[in-house]
Amino acid sequence: MDSDQVTSHRSESPSPDAEGLGRRRRRASDSDVDDGQVCKAIKIQQSKGRLKAADYEPSVHSIFGVAWALYCGCLCTKDPMPDRMQEVTWAKLAWNEACKRLNTCVAYDAEILKMITSRGSHLHGEVKTKVRPYVADEYGFETSTKQSVIDRNIALTWELKKDFAFVYKTRSANGNKGLYGAKIIQKGVNTIWFRDKKDEGVLYPEFYKPFPEVGLALLLTAIESCIDEWSSGAQTNKMFTVNEYQDVLDEHLTNLADFDEHTKAQGLLPKLLSRLHDNGR
Repeated sequence: MDSDQVTSHRSESPSPDAEGLGRRRRRASDSDVDDGQVCKAIKIQQSKGRLKAADYEPSVHSIFGVAWALYCGCLCTKDPMPDRMQEVTWAKLAWNEACKRLNTCVAYDAEILKMITSRGSHLHGEVKTKVRPYVADEYGFETSTKQSVIDRNIALTWELKKDFAFVYKTRSANGNKGLYGAKIIQKGVNTIWFRDKKDEGVLYPEFYKPFPEVGLALLLTAIESCIDEWSSGAQTNKMFTVNEYQDVLDEHLTNLADFDEHTKAQGLLPKLLSRLHDNGR
């Protein structure tokens, strides 16, 4: 397979196991909190509407912050759109590991697990929201009431989605070149995970060094969803949901795996992922 060619595939959603959170950390289990006295998470106010960390005492806020980051790291390295059982498993692991890193023992409950798993949809929305501003400039979409411009946007959407042309560095009628070299990919990585020294890509290298293949697939899926917003010729918000984009995510995961398999001798995918991290820093 030529490194400048990619073929559309559709596969079943990956189902990674519930191994530890991060390659450099020992696996956390539900029994880990038994090493010390387990405390209950104390609320300082009753939740009104949506659950939030501010409902709990300040000492619990820090646990939420770390647990959310660990959970999102798990999504970006294993599966951004897991089923409910996997979500809960990873949420438990994230909470226990956060407690361990902060040298505290606070038991999770159903509300805490719900607050952690809700970060999945939050992550999806954040990735798409932060990459959307780059799409028009990257690909040449224009906002106009002129029918000629509207028609061009419609045609451009089709061209970009055909054979995943939007992932290439250069696109032309004579062929696409530079697979996974589109500038928007690095821009998205920088903005979402490496914006400053407090971002998760910097603070949690166990997940993001090198940049995770699964996280790249999520970013590509979000970019494709942004392109879909122009399919009518004028930009219209489109929900970035599991129901709509699970199959699209699976296609990108499969394409990345195929790219790796067919360029293994050159090590192109590992080099790409390392470059995304290094340039993000």
